[in-house]
Amino acid sequence: MGELTQRVTNAGDRVAMTIYTLMPLHEALGLAIIGVDLGAPIDDETSENLSRLLAEHLVLVFPDQSLSPEQYLTAATVFGAPAPPNWSRDPMPGYPDIGLVRRRSGQIAPDTWHTDHLHLERPPAATLFYAAQIPPTGGGTSIANMRAAYWALPEEERQRLETLRTVNSTDPERTGSGAEHPATVIHPMVRTHPINRERAVFFHPTETMCIEGMTQQESKEYLAALVERIIEPDIVYHHHWVRGDVLVIDDRATWYRARDDHGAGENPVWWKIMIEGDRPTLSASVSCNLG
Repeated sequence: MGELTQRVTNAGDRVAMTIYTLMPLHEALGLAIIGVDLGAPIDDETSENLSRLLAEHLVLVFPDQSLSPEQYLTAATVFGAPAPPNWSRDPMPGYPDIGLVRRRSGQIAPDTWHTDHLHLERPPAATLFYAAQIPPTGGGTSIANMRAAYWALPEEERQRLETLRTVNSTDPERTGSGAEHPATVIHPMVRTHPINRERAVFFHPTETMCIEGMTQQESKEYLAALVERIIEPDIVYHHHWVRGDVLVIDDRATWYRARDDHGAGENPVWWKIMIEGDRPTLSASVSCNLG
């Protein structure tokens, strides 16, 4: 697909050029970045290129990494500021911005399609996973292109979705307050990506409590039927984990889910970082020729 360069500056202020290769992973989304060392300093131009590639391809994979927690946090800043976790069942000791995602033997992975934390006014822009401990087989992650899902819908339905707004909560059954975060947050059901201005379907099958103007039951039935229709194999990339992989997911235009298919007695561990996002909006379509 092409090559880019990573400028690495050592302590003597000498600059070395590292050439890395871009390899498509799936027709609908996903790009492997071969040869880049996330443990080394990354210059501004390369950071901008990687952010642009993430917005375009929605999933980036950096294989064969060997990172300390400090290096991982620094690498994550290529895509923005690490978001202070609003909750974490298993934070890394000494590194509160890194969550530990574990799959213990016999544990069922949450396999619901989702994007992270729509109960926040500013949901994360991206989620990073570093494969710290991975079994020989299984334990994969699937990512769906919700931009492609949007464009696959009939025009009439796209127009309808653009008029809808979702009511989101950490607990879809809760309507009161008193939690750490607001009980509900309103988001458009189609959002515009802040970098490339592309549109994507945007809701959370479990954190979306209802659609404005519908009852919870009507919303649940409508969203369940919509999920069944828009998730097609041709818009889904299945990532097969290898130890040392760093997977970056653009939360603004994807859904993802874990696949509970690792073997008995195998306990994979990932380091998870979320990147601060912006307030989801749906921008008006451009109606004039700007060229």
